[in-house]
Amino acid sequence: MVYEAIAASGSTPYLMAYIATAFLSGLMYLTLRKYKWTNVPLKFPLIHFFIVTWSGIMYLNFLNGTALSDFGWYMDWMISTPLILLALGLTAMHGRETRWDLLGALMGLQFMLVITGIISQESGMTYAYWIGNALLLGVFYLVWGPLRKMAKETSDVLARSYTTLSAYISIFFVLYPTVWYLSETIYPAGPGIFGAFETSVAFVILPFFCKQAYGFLDMYLIHEAEEKM
Repeated sequence: MVYEAIAASGSTPYLMAYIATAFLSGLMYLTLRKYKWTNVPLKFPLIHFFIVTWSGIMYLNFLNGTALSDFGWYMDWMISTPLILLALGLTAMHGRETRWDLLGALMGLQFMLVITGIISQESGMTYAYWIGNALLLGVFYLVWGPLRKMAKETSDVLARSYTTLSAYISIFFVLYPTVWYLSETIYPAGPGIFGAFETSVAFVILPFFCKQAYGFLDMYLIHEAEEKM
């Protein structure tokens, strides 16, 4: 099982470091907004707070065996990644009417994408994995299509900030399924390039930049946009 492989891989110190940075980052978002980046709307630090703290809590499943340990990553992703896209979508809509239909579609596609990963891991069905990749293309369409258009219509400053964030997130959202597919621990039917240790460390590094670092980048760019707009 996934948990047994991860627990025996020697990656526990990396997991503990990730959990610590997750909780610390959540507190820092709120502190920065209160004392330094006061022009950032409160919804952004709150969203990022829940992204990283939820992720940190789910990673606790890898430190000691629980009923959720084999699905710890999915339990993290099914909440945190839609919230990441919510923050990105709200950045695109900053200073204008919120399009909840676009946000709902974006988050719904991402949630279903994660579910296909669970099905693929448990059943070994290759086509479930590729359905997930098709859903990811839908996510990218919304990110780079209507949402980017909205940011560009608001201001050049916001458009540049949004484009930077979109490129950043897009890179990591491609790397996630790539590591997943190459991991013999998660997907034995694949090429099996990554063992348990490599998979575990990859899923510490990727979420750190996709969640903790992304939260600071998002808030900083919104702060800078508010200063210039």
